[in-house]
Amino acid sequence: MDLYTKGFVVAALVYFFLAAILGIWMGGTDAAGWVRFAHVHFNLLGFMSMMIYGVGYFILPRFNGRTLHWPSWVPIHFFLANIGLIGMVATAPERPSTGFILFSALSVISAGMFAVNLGATMLVEPKVEEESSSAEETASHAAVSSAPKDTSAGTSPAAPPSVAPRIDPDMRVGEVLTRWPQTVDVFVGHGFASLASPEHREQVKQIPITLRMACQRHNVDLDYMLAELNETISPAPAKAAGDPTMTAPAKATKKGKLAKGETIGANHILGEILAAYPETEKVFRKYYGDGCFSCPGQATESVKQSAMMHNVSEKQLLSELNHVAGF
Repeated sequence: MDLYTKGFVVAALVYFFLAAILGIWMGGTDAAGWVRFAHVHFNLLGFMSMMIYGVGYFILPRFNGRTLHWPSWVPIHFFLANIGLIGMVATAPERPSTGFILFSALSVISAGMFAVNLGATMLVEPKVEEESSSAEETASHAAVSSAPKDTSAGTSPAAPPSVAPRIDPDMRVGEVLTRWPQTVDVFVGHGFASLASPEHREQVKQIPITLRMACQRHNVDLDYMLAELNETISPAPAKAAGDPTMTAPAKATKKGKLAKGETIGANHILGEILAAYPETEKVFRKYYGDGCFSCPGQATESVKQSAMMHNVSEKQLLSELNHVAGF
């Protein structure tokens, strides 16, 4: 948790304790009306609301695989919520008054900031990082295909092979359907019957769900599906004569998992990283502790998701993982 997210939780516990003291006061004496007001509001706006603010800011964005839409609002929200609540309690004996209305307005504004910030986090589609990597990949493919031929020798060497497009398990379903509309039949054939509807396909294109996640949720064989998808967008060439090592592209990415020799990316699954590079265990142990190795999330969580959940720098984690893996 960051400073202000943790601050909300600590403040909630303080208000809960104060409310308990006021409750004893109310039960043992004929307390003034402001005491009852303070007891109720320390419980509702202090304990309950601030606990929800702290936990909500920490958990909900991570459960949706996103970062908070406006993180700079959190410190402002923290101060407005506390000033508003304390001010309301302090001016309660003289209400109605201008001061009480002002502090009440601060409390309402702070609650609105929380609702709008989390609502935008969950509903507004974030800018997808894959777009930049796709552009770099396209540029790289173009550079390969446009590379000049080496004619310094007497015979013309074979031109560098063009890089065939590939679908990997961490590619978004919406991206696959957008770039290769012909793959819809493969999805439908593997049980994603709703994608036969154009309207549903448009909705799916707005959801950041990867092929790996979709297959896990629908209990579909990821390897088999990837093989069919890649065969659809780029039919496997016949084996070259006299080259027994030449294999179909579907077999080139066996099991669609991280292979030894590949760099570790943000979307790679923790269990796959440990299987390919056992030496990365010390990095995960450093950041996540021993619990990482008995957690079932290891089979489904990516580096990006786990870094968000544990409040760890994704870039720093990837840098250390790749370093111990030899890159």
